Amino acid sequence: MSKNSQPSAIVGITWYRPEQYLAVKAFCEDRDSMDTTYEVWKTGVEKVMRELQAEGTKVERVDFDLDEFKMWCSANARPSNAASRSEFTSIKLRDAHTK
Repeated sequence: MSKNSQPSAIVGITWYRPEQYLAVKAFCEDRDSMDTTYEVWKTGVEKVMRELQAEGTKVERVDFDLDEFKMWCSANARPSNAASRSEFTSIKLRDAHTK
């Protein structure tokens, strides 16, 4: 890497498991703002991913496990909302790249 180049940033995308999506939605406080089904969510997030990649952004899916998220929310006194899901995803992405 040259001294003028910056390390490329990675954008972590929360990737819900199809079998857990409705349970995630039921658990989260902001459920009314979430997509109605996994299929609708997946179509939208794949579009966003393509757009980011077209701009040169490195995008990485980050597996979202509801049970792990519930424990994390409880242990960190976080609400179950979009901001917490994003923070949880960022932590998992960071941890995956520092192991």
